[in-house]
Parts: sequence; C-alpha cells; structure tokens
Amino acid sequence: MGTLSERIAERIQNKSAASTAARNRSTFLSLRKEIQQAYTDGWSLLAIWKTLFDEGRISFTYQAFRRYARQLVDNPASASSSEHPTRETLEADVDTYAFSARPTKGLLP
Repeated sequence: MGTLSERIAERIQNKSAASTAARNRSTFLSLRKEIQQAYTDGWSLLAIWKTLFDEGRISFTYQAFRRYARQLVDNPASASSSEHPTRETLEADVDTYAFSARPTKGLLP
C-alpha cells in the first residue's frame, strides 16, 4: 500500500468517469518526485516533458505540463505557509513605516 497521494492517483486512473484534467493531474502527481529531481538537476521543463511524452508516461500537452509544474513543483502548497500576513508580520511593518500628514520640503532620497 502506497502513500495516500499514490492511492488517490491510482483510483482516479482506474475510474472511468474521471475527467481528463483529473487523470492528467494524477499522472503528473505520480511523477512529481522524478520531475522535481530532473528540474533540480538542471533540465528544462521542455526536455523533461519531451522525454516523458516520448516514453508514453504522459499524454497531455506541454502547456498543461507547465501549468502543473508551476502549481505543484515550483510553488508547492504547504500547510505551514499562508498567503495572508500574520499578526507578527503586520506589527513589524508598522515599526518600519511612519506616515506623516505634513509633507517635508527636503530632497527626495
């Protein structure tokens, strides 16, 4: 029995009612570690896609591959990160910027 992600990908691949997008995403996710390693080793996304496409391991377009790579390899979502600023971040920003309603007549920096 594999990881939850592997089991979900396998389930989607075996489900006849699964959409093409769901199948493509599950295929990409099942190859993500290999793709990430090749990318880290310095190979371009185009070279990785061509190799996987020629081997028959993926059947979707390069544009779809790039989209998955951007979403799932370049910027993977992590449970600990958030797009919203934290209270500490906001408080730190307040300390670094002061607004004055009166303009100064000095030279601009």
